[in-house]
Amino acid sequence: GVVVGAGLARAGEPSVGDLVDRVEQQRIRDHIETIAVPRNAFEQPEQLQQTADYVQAELESFGYPVTLDPVALGAIEFPNVIGVLEGASCPERVLVVGAHYDTDPSTPGADDDASGVAAMLEIARVLAASPLPATVWFTGFSFEENGFVGSRQMAMQAAEAGTEIVGMYSLEMIAYTDDMGGDFVAVLGSEASVALAAAYRRAQVAHVPDLVSAVITLVGNGEEQFETRLSDHAPFWDQGYQALLVTDTAFFRNPNYHRATDTLDTLDLEFATDVTKAVLATTVEYLTADANADGEADVCSGPLAATATPTSVATPTSVATPDRSAAATSTPAMPPTTDTPPPTPAALPETGAGSPASATAALVPTAYLAIAASLLAGGALVWQRTRRSSR
Repeated sequence: GVVVGAGLARAGEPSVGDLVDRVEQQRIRDHIETIAVPRNAFEQPEQLQQTADYVQAELESFGYPVTLDPVALGAIEFPNVIGVLEGASCPERVLVVGAHYDTDPSTPGADDDASGVAAMLEIARVLAASPLPATVWFTGFSFEENGFVGSRQMAMQAAEAGTEIVGMYSLEMIAYTDDMGGDFVAVLGSEASVALAAAYRRAQVAHVPDLVSAVITLVGNGEEQFETRLSDHAPFWDQGYQALLVTDTAFFRNPNYHRATDTLDTLDLEFATDVTKAVLATTVEYLTADANADGEADVCSGPLAATATPTSVATPTSVATPDRSAAATSTPAMPPTTDTPPPTPAALPETGAGSPASATAALVPTAYLAIAASLLAGGALVWQRTRRSSR
């Protein structure tokens, strides 16, 4: 069935608001607490395998068929773990809700990225009994810390197969705030991801109005803003797919980034829960929107970068893994730690009087506007600001 309150509705199905209300902060906490141990493919392989097993077991407990797509880096192999929610109307089209389950070897990675995995799992749990028009792949990516190898494989395989991916989220560190105004989530999209970014803005304002969001559209695929490409969304941008990076801004804000101090007790779980709710609401609203009221979800027939039409439900399968040795050697180095100051702030893009950006400048702390401006110089910046009422 399709949820009530979105573009398509069916009597008796839960509304988007009902689904958002089902997100439980305690479950998010429990996932993070379970996952947050050092889990690196090369230095803690047993812990990483336990995490992959945990993600698989949780998805299966929600009733999903799970695909394990092997991903190899040298002699080491860990899978992308993918739970499939089959689409009810256009199952050949796919939305990917993803987060990486590995860590830098020096850290338990509570924020990076147990928080993203926890959000992915909680969204999967809530949506398990509510099929949407398009298929959703709930994905735990491997080898993000080694150059986005797992997500690169999925994006490349999808492009080669002509899979119609209608959007992708990389939930990359979503649980850290500070007392200097760092209580916003940054949502970054490529130039081709405008529709998905707009869906996020609408859904967040409608269903999680207390969440502070900085929704940013880049020029191209963020090639001129190196820091915007440092997660699993970038391979999808490079294949022409719509994708959003959803982040608490990582090393720009979290002093525990890639350190042993990235632990559960440093996180803002209320904030993480709000981000989870916003992404859940976006998923439902985006996949059920029917702007022309023709009774068909827009996502089932709208234009896509990938236009091949498979004849059956899109189910991720293993294919021969392409040689990624060249890609691995060209992968950018990891970003600087917070011991290195952010780049010198650049001027905010011109937006005109009365625009969202100019209207927001007085509401978001200057330090974070400077970070965003520095990150996104040359990009189109759209800010939205609503005050959280229960901090």
